[in-house]
Amino acid sequence: MNGYELIMKIQTRMKDPVFAQRFNALVAELNNIPGLQQEVMNIVKISDEKKRKKAMDKLPSKAKNIVQEIFTLINN
Repeated sequence: MNGYELIMKIQTRMKDPVFAQRFNALVAELNNIPGLQQEVMNIVKISDEKKRKKAMDKLPSKAKNIVQEIFTLINN
């Protein structure tokens, strides 16, 4: 999924108040970790599962958990 597709998918899902509340809470948590936001956006765009997992393994454990939640939230 490219950046545009990701943005469109998130915008569509943001119409659901439950999704929007959870997504915004997770993003706020990520924003509290300096320099992480751009790295997370790059990981979400990776379509190859092995490459995505390898990139996520390099993140701090708290960030890994949040990124995994965001990825699951977007794709459900």
